[in-house]
Amino acid sequence: MKDFLALEELKNVLSLGKDGLRTAYTALQAFALYVTLFIAVALTAAYFIVKRKKPESLASLKSVIIGTVIGYAITLSACIGFFMVARMKVKEELNAEFYLMLGFFALCLCYAIAAFITKLASPKAFKICNATGLSLAVIYAFVLLFVIPVAGEEYKPLSGGIYVFSLLLVLAIALVAIFFGKGEEAVSESRALAFAGVSVALSFALSYVKLFSLPQGGSITLASMLPLIIYSYVFGARKGVFAGVVYGLLQCVQSPQIYQPMQVLLDYPVAFGAIGVAGIAKNIRFTDKPLVKFIIGASVACVLRYFAHVISGYYVFSSWAMEGYTALSWAIVYNLFVIAELAIILVVGSVLFSSKSFVAELDKLTQKKV
Repeated sequence: MKDFLALEELKNVLSLGKDGLRTAYTALQAFALYVTLFIAVALTAAYFIVKRKKPESLASLKSVIIGTVIGYAITLSACIGFFMVARMKVKEELNAEFYLMLGFFALCLCYAIAAFITKLASPKAFKICNATGLSLAVIYAFVLLFVIPVAGEEYKPLSGGIYVFSLLLVLAIALVAIFFGKGEEAVSESRALAFAGVSVALSFALSYVKLFSLPQGGSITLASMLPLIIYSYVFGARKGVFAGVVYGLLQCVQSPQIYQPMQVLLDYPVAFGAIGVAGIAKNIRFTDKPLVKFIIGASVACVLRYFAHVISGYYVFSSWAMEGYTALSWAIVYNLFVIAELAIILVVGSVLFSSKSFVAELDKLTQKKV
């Protein structure tokens, strides 16, 4: 017990070396895929069995399902995250840039928690907290832009076009969120924040369940964006973009690919913030079919994310282009993994949104009284 409390066993993990840790990390990811599928099938089966045999117990089962999913997401993230950080430690990759990004995420997390508490306690305190938190986050972000060095001459942007197109993309995401957010229903902020946390945690956990990893970064996961897309569908584009940005910061901490400041912004907070645009589905008027709305929202969101990665790939990673490809054509082709993941999301999401009971449960989340 004494050795365990002294964390000696955990420290011994470092003796595995980078190759041993990579093997353990990869094996745990593969195992997580099967465990995730098993849990999903088991919980789905339990839901339909209870719904048919003992419907009065559905409320209790929902609590069990939510607890199981959240607990599994946290446990999976912690386990795989431990091996990832241990490997980075062995490879001496826990550098200043990593800790700066970790600090930025910690600041945003503290801001979110403080905003949640003050929102419940006092509207005046919330306004002060909100203004202070946003100001600190913006200042920190600008500091990062100047502090994070360019990894090498080959990663300097091809031209100033990266700033123009990045600004246009950010404006597009912001305008869509603002315009389509006008008609969003007033729901409990505490409920929206709580479900944002659950959705971010689920997406983060699923991001470890990789079906395929690309050699130069990027991967196809088990519909890891789906929880965030569903959250955006339920609570709207504005809240969805916020949750997406938080998730993007988590992704940057999880697997930091830091070569150039604008590249970091494009590949993380901008790309994943775009996922929140899926919330436009909430205000689509030409159809009342939830499945069609979901498909449109998810498709627009993932295409915007794809654009963010293409801009980054073209202007920053042009030196990585394979022989026979131009910088632009390689960026377009390489980042098609986003479209492949969109296909998985649409398949899984279509199954869910084809269920009237699932859609009814989502509708209950925005009701003022549950």
